Amino acid sequence: MASSQMNKASYHTRSISLPSTSHPITAQFDQQLTKLRSSQAASTSSSLSLSQRLTGLTELYVFVDEMLQLPSNQQSLSRIQAVLDGSVNLIDACSTSRDVLQQSKQRLQHIQSVLRRRISGELNITKEVAEYVKARKTIKKVVKKCLKNIKSDNPNASEFFMNDVQEITVDMFKSLLSYISGTKSQSKKSWSLVTKLINKSSEKEESAAQTSEFDVVDATLESIVCQKKTRVNIDGIRNQMVNLESEIEQLDEILECLFRHLVKTRSTLLNILSN
Repeated sequence: MASSQMNKASYHTRSISLPSTSHPITAQFDQQLTKLRSSQAASTSSSLSLSQRLTGLTELYVFVDEMLQLPSNQQSLSRIQAVLDGSVNLIDACSTSRDVLQQSKQRLQHIQSVLRRRISGELNITKEVAEYVKARKTIKKVVKKCLKNIKSDNPNASEFFMNDVQEITVDMFKSLLSYISGTKSQSKKSWSLVTKLINKSSEKEESAAQTSEFDVVDATLESIVCQKKTRVNIDGIRNQMVNLESEIEQLDEILECLFRHLVKTRSTLLNILSN
C-alpha cells in the first residue's frame, strides 16, 4: 500500500491542549486521540489496519461534538473560524474517497458479470479490462488532485484541540487516498507476486501486508491488456475481485459513518459562531 507515513516523532511534538477544568470527556478524547496517533504512526500496508484506523477516527469524532460544547472550547471564535475553514476540505476528501471507491466497485462488478457469462478458460475480456484500467487512471488523477488540496490549517497552532483532530484526519485521508490510488507502476517483482497470488491462494495471506488489493487487481488486469491474454485463470481473477469488492464495501461503510460525523462537526462549529 502506498500510504502516507507521518513521522512518528511529529505526533509527540504537538501537545494536546485541553480545557484546564477537569471533565470526563477530555480524558476519553485524549485517550482516543493518543491511541489513534500511535496506530497511525506505526501503520503497515495491511488493509485491515487501515480499516481499523478509519474506525478509530470515526470513534474520535464521537467525542468531538461533546468537546465543542464545553464553554472553555467556545471562548475563542477566531480558533473556531480557522477550523471551520479547514472542515470543508475534510468533507470533500471523504466525499471524493467514497466516489472513487464506488467507481472502482462498478467497474469490478461489470467484469465479474462478464466472467459469470463465460465459463470457459478461453475468453477475451480485454475490452472490459481496458475500460477498468482507463477508469483507474482517471481515479488516480482525481486522487492526486485531492491529495494536493487537502491540508491541515494552522499546523503550528496546538492551543485548540480541533487542530489536533484535523491534523490526524488529514493524515488519515492521505493514507486512504494513497491506498486507493495504489502504486504508479508495476515492477517485474510485482508481476511475479500477482502470478503467485492468482495460482496459490495460500501465499495471498502471506503477501497481504505488502500489497494492497487494488494493486493486485490492477496488476492482473493490466497484464491481460499488455500481454493480450485470451486464456486466463478465471477463478483466480474472480477471487481477487471478490476480495477487492469486499474491501471497498467495508471502507465505504466506515466512510459513510465518518462523513456524517464530519458534517455534524461542521454544523456544530457554525452554530457556535452564530450564537
